[in-house]
Amino acid sequence: MAAAVASTTTGLMGMWNGTKDGKEDGYIDWASGSTNVHDPLEVKIEVEDIRTLNPQPDYEHNGYGIVKHKSSLTPDQFLAGNDPEGKKYIEDVYFKEVAELVKQITGSDIVVPYVFRIRQNSMKAGEFAANKLSHAALPVAHVDRDAVTGEDGVREILGDTAEELIRQGKRYAQVNVWRTIDQPIQKWPLCFINHSAVPGWSYDTHLARVFPTNDPRIAIRGEKKHDSVVKYDPAYKYHYVSKLDLDEALVFSSFDSDVTKVCPHGAFWDDASPDNAPTRRSIEVRCWVFFD
Repeated sequence: MAAAVASTTTGLMGMWNGTKDGKEDGYIDWASGSTNVHDPLEVKIEVEDIRTLNPQPDYEHNGYGIVKHKSSLTPDQFLAGNDPEGKKYIEDVYFKEVAELVKQITGSDIVVPYVFRIRQNSMKAGEFAANKLSHAALPVAHVDRDAVTGEDGVREILGDTAEELIRQGKRYAQVNVWRTIDQPIQKWPLCFINHSAVPGWSYDTHLARVFPTNDPRIAIRGEKKHDSVVKYDPAYKYHYVSKLDLDEALVFSSFDSDVTKVCPHGAFWDDASPDNAPTRRSIEVRCWVFFD
C-alpha cells in the first residue's frame, strides 16, 4: 500500500530582510516609526498540514504539536480579556487550565503562566501598516526570546527560583498554548518552522536582533532587550494545522534553552483562505517551564 501523501497549502511568510544601513542589528522606535529595518522578505512557502502527517510532530520530540483541549471559558469570556475584570478572570481560571495542560504535555512540575495575548486579524496580505515591525507587509517569523532575553525573562518572573535552577543547569523553556477563540481558523493560521535539517541552527546563526524603543508592548509582556526575527534557510520545513477548532490547542516552545526544541513560528498568509473567511480571533498564553 502506498504511503499517505501529506496535504499541503501554499502561502507567504515574512522573514528577516536586512537593514537599510547595512548594520547587523535592527532598531525601531515605536513612537515615531523610525527604523533601519527593511520590510520583511516575502517568502513563498509550501506548508504541510500536521493533521495528515504520520508520525505527527509533537512537543516531546519536536518542540511543537497539536493537542485536544477543551476550555471552560466561552468566546465572550476570552474576548473580554482586554478589560480589567475579564483579564483577571482569564488569569484566575484559564491560566490554571493552561498550567495543567502544560504539565501533562511536558511532564514538568514547574509551570508558571505569566502573560496572555488576544489577537484579532481580518486583513489580507499586504494590508499591514509598514511602520511597525510585527505588522509590516506580512507578520514576521520569530522566536519569542533568545538565549539573552530568555534568561532575562525567566529571572524577571521567577526570581531566585530561576537563579537556582539555572545554576543547576536545568533545561527551561517558554511554552506557549495557542488556540482559536470562537471559530475554526481559516485565515492567518500559525505556521511552525522545523529547522531540524539545518546544520548548526542556533539563536546566533539564524536569528536577527531588533532593538525597540518606546515599546508599547512592555505593558503586556514586560521588558525585553530585543526581538528575534527568523533568517531564511532553504532547508526549513513548514507545518500548520488546518481549521484549528475550539477543542484543540497548539503547544510549542517559543524559547528553549535546548535550542533543538525551540520552534520559530508566525502567522502566514494561506493562499487557500476563502475570501469570506471569518476574522481570526486567537488567544495565546505563555508559561515559564523548568524540566528535571
